[in-house]
Amino acid sequence: MHTAQDGPLFRPGRIGQMTLRNRFVQAPIFTQFASTFGEVDERLIEYHRARARGGVGLIIIENTSIDWEVGRTVGHPIRIDHDRFRAGLADLVEAVHNEGSKIAVQLHHTGRQNSQGNTERNEPPLAPTAGITSAFGTPPRAIDEREIPGLIDRYVQGARRAVAAGFDAVELHGAHGYLLGQFLSPFTNRRIDDWGGSLENRARFALEVVKAVRAEIGPDVPLIYRLSVEEPYEGGLSLDDGLDFCEMLDPFVDALDVSAGNYDTAATLLPMVSPGSLVGYAKAVKKRVSVPVIGVGRLTWLIEDMHKAVGDGELDFVALGRSQLADPDTVTKTRRGEASRVRRCIAVNECISRWMFNGKRTQCVINPALGQERRAAEARRPTAMRRRVLVVGAGPSGCEAALLAASRGHDVELIEQAHRVGGQLRAWAAASAFHAEIDNLISFYETELERSKVTVRLGIDAATLDVDAWDSVLLATGTVATHAGLDAVSMLADRHVPQDDEVTVFGETEIAMFAALWLAEQGKRTTLLSPLDVVGIDTNDMERDHLLNLLSKHEVTVRVGASAPNAGTLVRATPRVASSVLADAVDDDRVQAIGTRFRGGRLYEATQSGFWTAARL
Repeated sequence: MHTAQDGPLFRPGRIGQMTLRNRFVQAPIFTQFASTFGEVDERLIEYHRARARGGVGLIIIENTSIDWEVGRTVGHPIRIDHDRFRAGLADLVEAVHNEGSKIAVQLHHTGRQNSQGNTERNEPPLAPTAGITSAFGTPPRAIDEREIPGLIDRYVQGARRAVAAGFDAVELHGAHGYLLGQFLSPFTNRRIDDWGGSLENRARFALEVVKAVRAEIGPDVPLIYRLSVEEPYEGGLSLDDGLDFCEMLDPFVDALDVSAGNYDTAATLLPMVSPGSLVGYAKAVKKRVSVPVIGVGRLTWLIEDMHKAVGDGELDFVALGRSQLADPDTVTKTRRGEASRVRRCIAVNECISRWMFNGKRTQCVINPALGQERRAAEARRPTAMRRRVLVVGAGPSGCEAALLAASRGHDVELIEQAHRVGGQLRAWAAASAFHAEIDNLISFYETELERSKVTVRLGIDAATLDVDAWDSVLLATGTVATHAGLDAVSMLADRHVPQDDEVTVFGETEIAMFAALWLAEQGKRTTLLSPLDVVGIDTNDMERDHLLNLLSKHEVTVRVGASAPNAGTLVRATPRVASSVLADAVDDDRVQAIGTRFRGGRLYEATQSGFWTAARL
């Protein structure tokens, strides 16, 4: 087994004429940190600066628009469709270079994966074939053959500006159902001219773009092509065609960045399943091409496997996507042998489905510093006045508050009524859906609390405390159930299995779904009843669908618009209310309520409140 310092992932690698300090690539993740009009601003620069400092060899920035009028993605993408944007892009390049990383632009056109309301003149989006709508729901118009040279030139001009701005490499975004991939896919390309039909014709547009961009940037600037090598739905691009297309690309590009799926199959390209679900595609491509191959798919959980894969030549580079949102220092910590200190992405897709899909700047439920890197650095500065700080409740809010307060130099004591830290995370970790991820997050907090020398006292009833002995008291006691009887959170946290063979879960919340899944996994015949017309009201669409699929596989009966039964074993999982422990002591100055007790919500609100409250101490 390799040591953290000398494994193949930490050895230099080459893409064309570009040498990288290691084999880690930051995958392009849409942050929406650009300005409203697509300009690079300080937030975007500080975000990338932190990740370059965190150790990756190459950063590929998010989808950068070559056609702002009809081809930009919804939200706040970066743009490269005019020379006026070169200055901001050059600032971004310089910031990343100063931290030792290389940086590539990703040239992007949405094609049909756009909405008419997102275009400048309220016109339909473009596509190889008219009328085939995407997950975004607006029927596109067909591209006239006479428009194709102009579309190719948009990629060329974007590449020209990228080189002028100082980017080390250019990536063409042909993955995830965007314009280049739409021409390649038989589902979205039903043309009967030279740009459709056979694989050779469907590949023509992408190959013409590649050749034209290569002619513009010359042989020495690395050209990377990102593709979905398969679209796993009826009529989509087959794996055989995808692999054949990779062979067509091989003579003209310097690396292939391999993914799968599009936004009609979003769970494929943004997996919530076990790590490594996409890396097999990269290995299959590697067998067919001579250029380096980049693999992706929750690979921070498989570092040892990836050391071996790179060492054995099964792939060349490992891309980190959502994990870089969760912890920009993943590579540095791993190289130092401190893997237990990495905030590992828990893959609940709040970043994507709650924020990105709704036109908001991307956030992370376990990293309160995301998008606020400069402010967070200021928050971590040593305090001018050391205080004795008591944090009551060791859920995520209490842990975040205790860790930041201790790192700033305060004397911190953290007390918890249960016999392990984690709060409601212990309930989330019961079912298989996110067990490994949530249990790892709890272990992360335990490791960091010990390292930070926070005094942790477990099994302590907060109601018995005299809080006058502390300079600052933060009450992170979360929420409590309002009903009598068996509570889903308590059942899951304590792993208490009801005796009856048949159990009903009543509630409209995410925890109701977790409870029903866990009970089914314990062999119980389980029914989930929601009083509303939906279940999982407090989670995002992707996680809700993922949990519903798991419930179906475990033969859980789900009914909405239902009432609680009067007989049988009933587990309640309806919305909870703020804890009132030590409420009489709260003065919003020395004694404050924080986390979900203070602002409601779930994991995101808990970590945000804990971190930023401690920053004010």
